Amino acid sequence: MKKIYSLLFLMFFVSACNMNKQENLLVGHWVEIMPVNKQIVQGINLNADGSACSIGMETLKYKRWEQKDKQLILYGMSIGNGQTIEFTDTLDILEITPYVMKLGKFGQYRVDYYRVDKNPDMQDMNALPNLLQKFEGCGTLQTRVFAGTLPAASNPGIVYNITLYNYQNSGDGIFKAKLTYLEAEHGKDVSFEFGGRQFTLKGSAEDNNATVLQFVPFNNQEETMNFLYQDNKLIMLDKDMKKIQSKLNYTLIEK
Repeated sequence: MKKIYSLLFLMFFVSACNMNKQENLLVGHWVEIMPVNKQIVQGINLNADGSACSIGMETLKYKRWEQKDKQLILYGMSIGNGQTIEFTDTLDILEITPYVMKLGKFGQYRVDYYRVDKNPDMQDMNALPNLLQKFEGCGTLQTRVFAGTLPAASNPGIVYNITLYNYQNSGDGIFKAKLTYLEAEHGKDVSFEFGGRQFTLKGSAEDNNATVLQFVPFNNQEETMNFLYQDNKLIMLDKDMKKIQSKLNYTLIEK
């Protein structure tokens, strides 16, 4: 009889340890890349004290969380149409690792998150690398800078300075861009910055084997930019993914 009690205690102890380990893995900053609108960054912060908050969602405010067995339960407020409604959302934990959290519901609905080091601040250009997905074997974080002055319709030109962040073994990453419009206002230069996600595409309108870097801004004010990547240079493409036919310079050089 003592052996049975000892075995039951051991099973309970191992189960409790596994639950505690899983709960510890849940704590952190989790970000989802929306499959339809890839420029949208949203997610959830799961704090060690059981509190929670939303990332990038103004109408869905998480307040707290808890784990029961293999389920994550989220509590919060839904804000919209002039009213605020409390909600509880119970999700199945399909997978949890130091890098990835996969949640499901009703055997169909599924959301994939990846862990980031810090709560992402979309306005902080220096914090953009924190949005990069980490995975086993991803290699080291690399930073590349491309710059050049490209033509403009109503001023002497636009100075592009684009910084790319990505892990060595990943073709996609994060970018920040600083554009300076020369002599744009009363003879003075005007500069502004924005950030977004960078995707590596295969093929252009003129070459199926070309490598194209696509820059999708986080906000809706800036347009998506496409550049042909060739010999450590970025060559701007038009909206039809073709090279711009001009004798003027449309190439950014890697520094």
